[in-house]
Amino acid sequence: MARTAQDPFLILQGRVEAWERCARIPGCDKAVWRQDGQGRVIRWSDFRDRFSRYGWEVVSRPRPGVLGRALAVKQQEAVHWRGVTGDVAAADPFSGRKAA
Repeated sequence: MARTAQDPFLILQGRVEAWERCARIPGCDKAVWRQDGQGRVIRWSDFRDRFSRYGWEVVSRPRPGVLGRALAVKQQEAVHWRGVTGDVAAADPFSGRKAA
């Protein structure tokens, strides 16, 4: 039986693979906190939460290089939700504030 895009295990697998590609933050739990490619902090439990300061989503992007383009292989990447919507960091309402 073929797996479809709606298969919950396939969705979780893609989410975990994208999470593992993110940079780890020294001194923080690697299972909870990571940084996306733009350096924005994301939290595992805030997946698809656009009301959270640390919300993130999985985006499919073509793999770099000639072979990736030729095979049309997509790579899943974890991105902070502000990076998905195209908001700039200057519009971040949390910038400049310290944690409570």
